[in-house]
Amino acid sequence: MTEGLAVRQPAVAGSFYPNEPQALRSMVRQFLDRAPPMDPPCALVAPHAGYIYSGYTAACAYRSLARATPAKPLRVFLLSPSHRVALHGLSVGNYGAYRTPLGDVPVDQAVVEQLAALPDVSRDPAAHQHEHALEVHLPFLQETVQHFQLVPIIFGRVSGGHLADLLARVWQPEDLLLASTDLSHYHPYTEARRLDGQALAALAAVDPQAMSKTEACGNSGVCAVLELARRWQWRSVLADYRNSGDTAGGKDRVVGYVSYLFYPSSSSGGVVRGTEVNTLPGVARLHLQRVLGGESGISAEALTARVVELAQPGACFVTLTKHGQLRGCIGSLQAHRPLAVDLLDNAVAAALRDPRFPAVTVAELAELRIEVSLLTPAQPFPYSSPEDLVRRLRPGVHGVILSKGGRRATFLPQVWEQLPDPKQFLQHLCQKAGLSAQCWQEMPEIFVYTVQKMVE
Repeated sequence: MTEGLAVRQPAVAGSFYPNEPQALRSMVRQFLDRAPPMDPPCALVAPHAGYIYSGYTAACAYRSLARATPAKPLRVFLLSPSHRVALHGLSVGNYGAYRTPLGDVPVDQAVVEQLAALPDVSRDPAAHQHEHALEVHLPFLQETVQHFQLVPIIFGRVSGGHLADLLARVWQPEDLLLASTDLSHYHPYTEARRLDGQALAALAAVDPQAMSKTEACGNSGVCAVLELARRWQWRSVLADYRNSGDTAGGKDRVVGYVSYLFYPSSSSGGVVRGTEVNTLPGVARLHLQRVLGGESGISAEALTARVVELAQPGACFVTLTKHGQLRGCIGSLQAHRPLAVDLLDNAVAAALRDPRFPAVTVAELAELRIEVSLLTPAQPFPYSSPEDLVRRLRPGVHGVILSKGGRRATFLPQVWEQLPDPKQFLQHLCQKAGLSAQCWQEMPEIFVYTVQKMVE
């Protein structure tokens, strides 16, 4: 702590989260242990409600920091909306540290002073004194990163673009950028999911303009992250979405929660990692070899015992090609079972039950190339017109699900390689669904997802 500066005392310990250190640490650890492992990001978006409501969703973001090194993140820039104090611009406070029941988090005074010298930035502590939206993130950070210094930023009336400009002056690659936000507030469950779909689509598309039109209470902070993500070519990965109706509240008036992670374009991200996990196509091949040879195949239980990440719910597609031509492709669009089970079952289905092709033989297997695609959860993709749909789809990035009149079909992002023109892509997708080639102009329902692809 810097001498002479006050310690910001906890304001919502005992209400938003436990006040007793052991109980708080136990609750945070339980959430983190349930969350799927992911690679450390350069930025994230996470919710700020009471832990019984949004703790698991927050943990899905913070679990990604479990492998952080002492050198990264060096600082955490935590962007929080001001809920209690009317504020023009932003405040970095005037504290030497932030205190929680788990201890004190030091503030990086050098960066705070740099920011305080910029336009629309003050050191007025008033907005910090009772603000929960910044405080509730600290115990998660203390349990995962531990070594970081904090740059506490509470914003009021400020645009995401201006906030991004200010951050760009001081942020370094070894820092972590964290935007605190909840999504829609106090709508019925179904309406909330529809409204939150707009925010999820903006996050998936890294679209700050679309995000600015949503009900997220931390909108400017999220827009700043999206603006920087566009400038620095980060890509976004959904970690979790749900609302209070899914956790600890009724469904008549709910609040939405989301965790999103951001990675450099060259980074893999994703829910699985490690040498063994990256050999999933080889696992699929060995399983097929045994099954096609009349044996029982690989046990999902044995596989998850060896690679614990595969015990988490996951959705994947298994694609078989022969001399560059499709030979089978079957998969799941939603994570409804352990990834190990999904992988093994889809491998067999792609080989034996794709209705477009005859069953693969054991002799033929050596000629096949196996590709495994791990899917992020599909998100609604709102659009205002056919032209808007074509403009906003991201070739090579978006997997697309098209649904109309009870018919549905999907193309993985890899299909963009054969159909790079969005209109042609959509026409073929309509036909795959058994609809007219021009049905995409009739405002069908669209969902998008991304994939982590592994090829032999």
